[in-house]
Amino acid sequence: MDFEDPRLKNILKLKEAFEKELMKMGKLKPKPKKESTSASKLKINVEIAPSALVNAADTWTVIDLNRQDYDASDAAIAKALRKTIVKVGDIRQRTMVEGIIKLLEGDYEGAKEVFSRFDSEEYKYMLGVAKLYSGDPEVLKYAIDFLKKNPSSMYPYLLMSEIMIGLGRYQEAERFFEAAAKISKDVYINLVLGVYREDPAAGKLFPIAVNKRGYKALLAILSIFMEKDSEKAKKIAESISKRDHSCCRYISSYWGGTFKSEDAKKYPFCPRINVIRWARDFEAEKLDSDPRENAPWTDPLVDLFLGFYSMNVGEDDKAEEYFESFRSKVEIKKAYIFRSGKMVKKFGVRMFYEPMRPDPVLLFSDLSAKGIRQAFKEAMDMTKLGMEHLDVFVDFRDPDILRLFFGQRHCKHLYGD
Repeated sequence: MDFEDPRLKNILKLKEAFEKELMKMGKLKPKPKKESTSASKLKINVEIAPSALVNAADTWTVIDLNRQDYDASDAAIAKALRKTIVKVGDIRQRTMVEGIIKLLEGDYEGAKEVFSRFDSEEYKYMLGVAKLYSGDPEVLKYAIDFLKKNPSSMYPYLLMSEIMIGLGRYQEAERFFEAAAKISKDVYINLVLGVYREDPAAGKLFPIAVNKRGYKALLAILSIFMEKDSEKAKKIAESISKRDHSCCRYISSYWGGTFKSEDAKKYPFCPRINVIRWARDFEAEKLDSDPRENAPWTDPLVDLFLGFYSMNVGEDDKAEEYFESFRSKVEIKKAYIFRSGKMVKKFGVRMFYEPMRPDPVLLFSDLSAKGIRQAFKEAMDMTKLGMEHLDVFVDFRDPDILRLFFGQRHCKHLYGD
């Protein structure tokens, strides 16, 4: 690994500072000295404390929770807030924290009652979040009214963005997220937007974000999307593989190759982890049920996988429904047929569990069942290869990068039990 890379150097500095903080708090014991190896020098993962590193005095909304400890569980955060709430003297903030604890524990009605007690932007935002997570059918109407009355606040735009993500309306989600970024000038919001848009300026924002010492795990994840070197990306992904957090596990499973089948049961609400399991099991002919019967998510990656799944089982008409849904949600950069280095059992499946950017044999624009089969036919004629030696890849701008800002909580509360 090239330690001159500024992003990796910043993450390493962040790791060292974080470990020192944990040692001072007695939550991390100093490691015994031993000979360093090239492998140990490459690690940048952070030892995870058993409790969340959040403080009620620094908390006004769930955004503050993600900033303080992005990959902590709701249960750990609620426990930490209960311990520190006694130090909060401001009745409005204390009440807010009490409502947040109820929200984290799934008491949506109790949370909504608490968030209705005051009329500040933070309270209105948290009431909207509680409505969203509880499945309130009036949440969109509420958010629109919130926006009309508070057009100069970032909160209604973030609420609208998260709602649009939940609805699978990603172009609108991006516009609202952009508005929040402009109004707030928050480095983390702007960084996420820049990474999503593949804006070179995001590279300049990254060290600034690291120095602010928030969103530690999210920054590691974002650095993977920014990284051009696959080996460096893999090392960063491996560094977050032990974190008990669905976003970290998805990233480390895909980019670091650390997938565990039990993760699908541990995080049943995560569409990305489920897609990886489906793809691996389907290719190995171990898929025990039809994934189309248990896919509640609006995630475009789910649509794309189910499109290829349907084609592989000979149901092109069904596949077209999924491809149409996928096309309506994302910006497709390119789709192409490529030579596979190994025998292809199920076409279009490998890209869902293995990072890849293969060289194209044939580019095509019609991402439909008919268009894909025609592309395969043309590629076979060009290369004189059988279909078992060819595969398909779809490159698109992934809106999950925006969703990552809201963290595990978004999927857990929208799709969890």
